[in-house]
Amino acid sequence: MINLIQRDKTAKPKAVSKKCKTKVNIEFTSSRLSYHLIQSSVIIKSGITKPIYKETIGIYKHKSTPLGLEPGKIPIKYIEDNHKQEIISDMKIFLFKFFVLDFLFNAIQQKKIPVTNYPRLTQISVDENFNFKYNFDLSSSDQIELKEWKNFAFKGTKRKKYKDLDKQVENFIKKESLSTKKQNSMTIGEGDWIIFETTLLKHKTNEPLLPNHKINFCIKITKQFEIHPFQKLFIGKKATDSFITDHFPIEENSILDGSSKYYSFLIQIQSVTRGSYFSSDLFKATFKLKSKCDTHNKLIEAFSFKDDISQRRSTVEELFHLMLSKHRFEVPMHIVIRRKEDILLILKKQPDFQVYRNQPDFDRQVSILAEQQLKEEILMDQIKYSENINIENKDIQNYLHLLNNNRLREFIHFKPPHSQIEKTNFPVNISSLKQVAGKEKILNYVLYSLTR
Repeated sequence: MINLIQRDKTAKPKAVSKKCKTKVNIEFTSSRLSYHLIQSSVIIKSGITKPIYKETIGIYKHKSTPLGLEPGKIPIKYIEDNHKQEIISDMKIFLFKFFVLDFLFNAIQQKKIPVTNYPRLTQISVDENFNFKYNFDLSSSDQIELKEWKNFAFKGTKRKKYKDLDKQVENFIKKESLSTKKQNSMTIGEGDWIIFETTLLKHKTNEPLLPNHKINFCIKITKQFEIHPFQKLFIGKKATDSFITDHFPIEENSILDGSSKYYSFLIQIQSVTRGSYFSSDLFKATFKLKSKCDTHNKLIEAFSFKDDISQRRSTVEELFHLMLSKHRFEVPMHIVIRRKEDILLILKKQPDFQVYRNQPDFDRQVSILAEQQLKEEILMDQIKYSENINIENKDIQNYLHLLNNNRLREFIHFKPPHSQIEKTNFPVNISSLKQVAGKEKILNYVLYSLTR
C-alpha cells in the first residue's frame, strides 16, 4: 500500500537529479537526499491530463442533471465553476492508479535503483500547465559486490527416503489431472486469476482516448458473500475476450481510496490462471523442468517434511544462509523499523496476535524477521540487476499458479505485497505483483543454477 506522509523539509539533496523519459507524456526524476534515501517524482504531463480532463467535462455534461438545467445542455463554464476541484481530486486518484504506479516501478527497474520497502508517496501537486506531479520517498540499499556465487558449493536439503512420499505425489498428480479433465469449459469461473489490459475510451465513440497508454491489472474471482459486480463481468469469458465497462473499482484501504466513476474502458483479457488446479506446463516452466520424472522429484519437496519444515523451505533457508554468509552487509536501522511496521500491520490481523505480542522476545523476533526479509530481497534484486533478468507477465502467471494451490504454496517464499490480495474485489496493478513474482523468479534461478 502507498502511504502519504509529510517530508522532513530539513533534508538536503546530495546529488543532481536524473531523468527518465520512456514516454513523451510521462517523466521520472530522482535525486539522492542521503545514502539510503532517494526523492523521486513521476510527472504526468498535459498531453495526458488535458484529454482526460476534457473527457470528464463531457461526461459531466451528459450525465449530470443540476436543478433547472436539461441533461446534455449544461454549459462547460458551469461545470468548471462548480466541479473543477472535484474533478481534479478524482483525477489524482485515477492517474495514480492507471499511470503513476506502473511507470514508477518500470523506471526503478530500468534505472536499476536498489529499492527496499515500498515507495512512500509524500505529495501530489498540479502546476499551472496542468502537469500532475507525484513525489515519492524511496529507501535504497547499499550496492553489494556480488561474488562468483554460481561457483558456491550447494547441495540443498535431501528428501526423506519414504516410499509413501512418492505415492502421495503420484496421488496428487492423478487427483489434479482428474479435476482438470472434469473442467471441460475454458471459461472463467470462481477462483480464477485474470490478467487483463485496460484502455481508456471516449465516452461517445468508444474509441481509445490515449491509444499509446494501456495498463495491465490482475484480479481473482472470489466470493465471500456475493461476487462483486465488476468480477461478474469476467464470468463465462475466456482468454483473448474483451468487453467495455464504465465502472472500474479503485484500490481499497488506501488514502487514495475511490472508484473511477466517470470513464469507460476496453478490457482485454490477457491470461487466465485456473482456480486450484495443477498445471504441469506452468509448473515445469516455473522450475525449468523437462520431464515427468523432474516434475515428480520437484513436487517431493512440498511433501517431504522434517520437524514441520518442508524440504523446499529447508532448502531455501540453507540457500540464504550460504548466500548471506558470503555476502555480508548491514541494513540501516530506519529501513528495518519501516519493515517492522509493515509486518506488524499484517500480524495485527491474525487472531493470535495478542498471544504473540505478550511473548517476552516478541519485538526482537519481529526485528530479526524484518532484517532477514530485507537482506533476502536486497540480494535477489542485486542478482536480478547483475544478470539483466527481465520480469514478464508469464512470470506473474507462474507465481499465481503456485499461490492458487494449497500444496503448491509451499514453493512460495516471497509473499504477495498485499495481505488480502486474494480476498479483495479490487483489481491489483500488475506492477505490484511483478515485484514479488520477480524475486521468486530470481530465487528459483539461483537454486537452478546451483543444483543443476
